[in-house]
Amino acid sequence: MAKDNKYRLSALLELRERKKDQAEHYLAECMQVLRTEQERQRDMEAELERMEAKREERIREYSEQAMRGEMSAQSAISSNVYIERLKEQEDAQKEAIENQKRVVLQKKEAVEGARKDLVLASQELKAIEKHKEKWQEALKKEREAKEEQAMDEIAQSAFFRDD
Repeated sequence: MAKDNKYRLSALLELRERKKDQAEHYLAECMQVLRTEQERQRDMEAELERMEAKREERIREYSEQAMRGEMSAQSAISSNVYIERLKEQEDAQKEAIENQKRVVLQKKEAVEGARKDLVLASQELKAIEKHKEKWQEALKKEREAKEEQAMDEIAQSAFFRDD
């Protein structure tokens, strides 16, 4: 006559708890990857600034040497070739930065997707937890009603015995 008071959706509850935990871990991983990629982008941009500063410094040096007459024609040609090579390196760095910006954008989208998955998993878990609370409340009311009925029966039998 004793009923099994085990929650019939406990397996689903555990599954949704696991799903939420996995979504939290995945979001954390995505956020870590995003931070790493953003840091890489900042490093690349800082390197570009150093490259540009180096080129500007070389241009200044070569201009000063040319104005003082310390630079031969061959040196002037070599310095111009060197400056052009520095510009090419800067252009390559700019292209690498643009590629890195695309990577960062992809990682941001992955973080947003992971956030949405976490919100969905949290909502699903909350729904099953709410269902379990209602089930427990109904079980409690049923048990209380049975206890009250048993007490009434005891009171009635005691009353009729006294007659």
